[in-house]
Amino acid sequence: MVSAIKISTKRVPFYELAVIADGGTVRTFSKEIYRIRGVIARNVKTNEVVKLSKIYYEIRTVMNRQRQVVAKRKNPSDELKRVII
Repeated sequence: MVSAIKISTKRVPFYELAVIADGGTVRTFSKEIYRIRGVIARNVKTNEVVKLSKIYYEIRTVMNRQRQVVAKRKNPSDELKRVII
């Protein structure tokens, strides 16, 4: 059985984040989960609504509607990069 290898490719700019997430979720380094609706993010637990630009640099993982990881970063100082499976 061949396992899929995830390869980081190019940087994901802020304005492209809502498009690749496609109504999915983002997880931050503080382990908060936000659901994305355009440029607005809503915290799943607290229902707090924030602009995506406020949490962009805290985002660790971006998942689309099908729960596939589409972008990630390992350290807060790294760039957010697309992931290809």
